[in-house]
Amino acid sequence: MIASRLAQGHAIPCPHAPAIIHCDPGHELVFRFRKQRLTDRVVQTYFSSSIFLVEETFSLPQRLVRMWGLPVGSIPPGRYILEEYSREWRLYFPLQPNQQP
Repeated sequence: MIASRLAQGHAIPCPHAPAIIHCDPGHELVFRFRKQRLTDRVVQTYFSSSIFLVEETFSLPQRLVRMWGLPVGSIPPGRYILEEYSREWRLYFPLQPNQQP
């Protein structure tokens, strides 16, 4: 369960859907997308597979990079693990370079 192993999350607006970001220090960032806050179009476009495609680098909010002491300031393009749960999807971004699936 994420809530028990990760520090408190921070709500961040994504261009397509609101996300809650958790940090597992030294390992990964977990983006949580609540199903009730996603449109059918967003679900069909971005959450129809167990792999989430990031097509271009995106910058992480600098306040989170500083607060959590992250070793990276952005997420590179690539394919990332996406897991579906009863009330949300969880997207996992490794914090160490070259750890994409």
